[in-house]
Amino acid sequence: MSVRKLTASLLAALAVAGAANLATAQESKLADPFEFDPDFHWFEPVYDADLQDVTAKKRASTGWFATYDRIHLYGTGPETTEPGIDKNRLDGGWGYRYELGYMLPGEDHGWLFNWTRNKVGEYHIFRQERLNRFIDPEEGPSVTQPPFGDALLPEEGNNMGYNYRFYDIVDTQNHLEYDSYELNKTWRMDPLHYGGIIEPFVGVRWMRMTDANGFMDYQSTDENPPLIGPNFEDAELLTVTGATTENELIGPQLGFRFFRARERYVFSTDFRVFCGANFQQTFSQKLETLTIYDGAGQGSEVERIIRSSTEPVYSTNEEFYIGFDVRAELGYQLTKMIQVRGGFQLIDVAQGVWRGGDGSMVNGGDDDQNYLMVGITAGVSVNH
Repeated sequence: MSVRKLTASLLAALAVAGAANLATAQESKLADPFEFDPDFHWFEPVYDADLQDVTAKKRASTGWFATYDRIHLYGTGPETTEPGIDKNRLDGGWGYRYELGYMLPGEDHGWLFNWTRNKVGEYHIFRQERLNRFIDPEEGPSVTQPPFGDALLPEEGNNMGYNYRFYDIVDTQNHLEYDSYELNKTWRMDPLHYGGIIEPFVGVRWMRMTDANGFMDYQSTDENPPLIGPNFEDAELLTVTGATTENELIGPQLGFRFFRARERYVFSTDFRVFCGANFQQTFSQKLETLTIYDGAGQGSEVERIIRSSTEPVYSTNEEFYIGFDVRAELGYQLTKMIQVRGGFQLIDVAQGVWRGGDGSMVNGGDDDQNYLMVGITAGVSVNH
């Protein structure tokens, strides 16, 4: 076969193949690698008639789902040697709760991560005017910077946003910041007779509780009799004494979640029980700030500021803790993917929490006491 005939045959074969590929491309459109069309139906409306035809298992979350709740939990006070402190009193707190989960479609098992944070605090505040109540910028040190003027330190000027100088004297016995992190393996059971579904889970829970209690004391030579002493004519002394206790609680937990859907409403309840080891550490310290003036009253200038502190005192301990976490919520299906909800939550660490410090500088507490939080929640959940 000549070269010319061979070339003609190859061109004819390529033409036939190109025609076949063109016909195939017309029948099935090639995918565009830059096309992004996610199936996010978060705001797709949902109707009561549609929900009536959906089975209980179809109403359950599949694939990725997430929730956010604003929580308002009250917390109990510490057990300390301070007289007149009611450990059963509930002080206000606030925080938030995030949940992120994934349920394998058709497999009825998945994972769930939870982060809960709540801060409780009760404070007694008294505003104490200082000896030189007011500094007039025209009479006192210049606020301009060198080399055109003398620098006015923040400790020598008026409080920011005010035209006078003061201390906020703060005392607190109940200040606790709570963080909880959970990782759970979940399973989904078959629907019950009336459509309810139970999801048992087992996992690990790490909680961090930071407890603080502190006291501030103000003394000055302007008092009668002077409380600082005869070594200073015009001076004031601020003393801050405090104790901070860290509780690191880690251990296993198990529980279950039950929910039942009826039309647009979904009732759910969660129960967890947990235990483990609490690794505790507390430290106490005292800070003093002595301010010396060239006189008393309006316009007096600061001559010297002396700061001092004691060496921090550390103590450690380990305790066994046990507790439970229960919540109940009622949700309303707003769209196909979005549900708004509100509910109730109670967290009780029944034993093994250290609060109030070791008593080395402030009134001591107990290293094996309980801590309870209870209140309401409100939030939103998204299922995709």
